[in-house]
Amino acid sequence: MKWSDIPFDPSRRMLRQFAALWLLVFLALSVNAWLVRDRPLSGVVLASAALLVGVPGLLWPRLLRWIFVGWMLGGFPIGWLISWLMLAALYFLVFTPVAVFFRLRGRDGLNRNPAPGQASYWEPKQSPTDLRSYFRQY
Repeated sequence: MKWSDIPFDPSRRMLRQFAALWLLVFLALSVNAWLVRDRPLSGVVLASAALLVGVPGLLWPRLLRWIFVGWMLGGFPIGWLISWLMLAALYFLVFTPVAVFFRLRGRDGLNRNPAPGQASYWEPKQSPTDLRSYFRQY
């Protein structure tokens, strides 16, 4: 994730989608707080936040521009950290053990080991007999 990925001037469509998502998420949180957790005050606060921001955002999307940009700026460090952690985990927990296993077994997929007594490492390429096969790659 890069700094340039943050949409500082989002389109009306993106803002309208944000408003619809805001409305759905905060209404779901409101229902959860009120009915499941039995906290009516929290439910009312979340429902009013959903309606006060979501409905005007659906009607006039440009009203939500600064809320959207602030939300993206707040989420950027989280996304950046998670992406680096996932890459590090993939490298150290997947690629490194596989490479160590291959090295211990002596596997050399690129034929990098020097062969004593071999004059050249050249491997002849098989050329096609029919030139029309160039047009049928797969």
